[in-house]
Amino acid sequence: MNRIRKLSSLVLALYLVFFQLGGMTKAQTQEANTTQNRNPAFQYYLERGTENQLLMKVNVWGAVAKPGSQYVPDQTDLIGLLSAAGGPLENAKLSKVRLIRNFNGEKKNMLINVGKCLKKNDVDKIPEIKPGDTVIVPKKGRSFGKFITILYNVAVIASVVKLMTD
Repeated sequence: MNRIRKLSSLVLALYLVFFQLGGMTKAQTQEANTTQNRNPAFQYYLERGTENQLLMKVNVWGAVAKPGSQYVPDQTDLIGLLSAAGGPLENAKLSKVRLIRNFNGEKKNMLINVGKCLKKNDVDKIPEIKPGDTVIVPKKGRSFGKFITILYNVAVIASVVKLMTD
């Protein structure tokens, strides 16, 4: 009977530790996440193996070689971010790059002509990236060359069908 009491006490203790205290930890974690979203200092990460370089998480979508989340050093500009994402693809429309910012209460939606800035060497108009920014690099519309290729393929198929039906 004494063994059963000890076993039930142990089970109760384990229950309290794992389930009840775990719930408190979950609530504390949610509070910490809410605090992190309000505090811009929590938007930075310390990179290991370097001389304490601060990294920030940003998103790159669209016509770049490696779209997705990128961790880039603090004070990275838009060109540096595009380079970290593997650079723009051949069909990238650099005249309409969109930067969406929601940082420290600052909400902006900017349209940047990266191609023009690069062509004129106007680096003052290239914005600095902030943590949580999202950059969207659109694709160019269908080109005339692609239209001609499709038209050529349709003509070849039509010729083959005509030859087979005659």
